[in-house]
Amino acid sequence: MRTLESARWWKRLLAIVYDTLILAGLLMVVGFAVLAANGGKAVPPSTIWYQLLLLLVIWAYFALSWWRGGQTVAARAWKLEVRDLEGNYPSLGRASLRAMLALFSIGLGGLGLLWCLIDPEGQSAHDRLSRTQLLQERRL
Repeated sequence: MRTLESARWWKRLLAIVYDTLILAGLLMVVGFAVLAANGGKAVPPSTIWYQLLLLLVIWAYFALSWWRGGQTVAARAWKLEVRDLEGNYPSLGRASLRAMLALFSIGLGGLGLLWCLIDPEGQSAHDRLSRTQLLQERRL
């Protein structure tokens, strides 16, 4: 039987780095597709629809991964899982909230992630606010 415990801060950090590399690749593919669709002309990065498209890709990567199986590609590699407080995979709404809060947290210099260093259960601020938890398999 598997036993899960709160994910260690360094595993969270490594998963974020890994997911960032994956997202960079996905966003480049989207950028190339937009460039091709626009006849080879660059779309200014400040264009609202382009920013929303990139945000949609980021949301889809995180929220849909957590909702469908509790893991992104990086979480699978590091044996991490996102669960709600009842132990289930988060609903799409809860996974979406977690994704938006995590992006906001990282935008604040990672303050929400640093929260896990002082949280009694080792959870991040975006986990607390979205009522989710990032877990890892306990080593026996």
